[in-house]
Amino acid sequence: MATEIKRLTDVDWPSGLRLPVALTFEHQSGEGAPLLPGERPNAMIGGAMQYGARTGIWNILELLEKLGVKATFLVCGTTAEKYPDAIRAACQAGQEIAGMSYAFDRVRTMSAERERAVVRRTAKSLQDVCCVTIKGWRCPDYRVSAQTLDILSEEGFIWDSSLLNDDYACLFDCTGGKLVELPFTTSTADKTFVGFPYPMRSSPDGLADVWNSEFDVLYRESERARRFVILSIQTWATGRPAPLRSLRQFLQRLVQYNDVQFARCRDIAMWSRRGHTLETGAV
Repeated sequence: MATEIKRLTDVDWPSGLRLPVALTFEHQSGEGAPLLPGERPNAMIGGAMQYGARTGIWNILELLEKLGVKATFLVCGTTAEKYPDAIRAACQAGQEIAGMSYAFDRVRTMSAERERAVVRRTAKSLQDVCCVTIKGWRCPDYRVSAQTLDILSEEGFIWDSSLLNDDYACLFDCTGGKLVELPFTTSTADKTFVGFPYPMRSSPDGLADVWNSEFDVLYRESERARRFVILSIQTWATGRPAPLRSLRQFLQRLVQYNDVQFARCRDIAMWSRRGHTLETGAV
């Protein structure tokens, strides 16, 4: 079973970099919509989520291109198959493509064999669509199983971002080798504030306020510790005009800092792995 080796508090960021910022865009087309009683499709929430695949991702890609920002897109395999052009466009723009199951599959209670099949099917779908071998993963709804990290390591992944239990990257020793975990928090996730149509928990301005507060605190703490910012963003939520405006303003603020860099999850994972060894060999 995967065993945590250490919290990576002594990461050596590239020269001149004080605080990396990882934008992780969760991308689906309604696969994660909760069903109504009787297993009936939820047209309202499913339709809102489908917006991300049809339109939201294009709005976000346009914004990232204008500001020269690199990010990570966590994609369901079925979404990539149904809307391949957007995934190819993201890949061609230098954005990282990672996996988020095939059809928003809840893996927490799956057998190891079935979960491995989900990982492989997702990886194959994304490989077929945009010719990339994915190296990162996030479980839908962040519900990992006891074997998730072991399976990912055995399938050649180098990072996961499903846990919510720390502010630092963590290094795991798994059955397939070392794996970097990049924890995050739902307290800054856009769907916490502007996710579902009813009830609306907050507003785009409230979302912007928590993003800015998170950055301010971590930037200040980065004077004495190796910190990074990681945000979970839904293409179906922040891809809409009003939240997109908040994202634009947030990114425009951060690009003014010479010692802040937008980094893909694979970048942070590789920086975090450097220099860490075990008796069993190099990481």
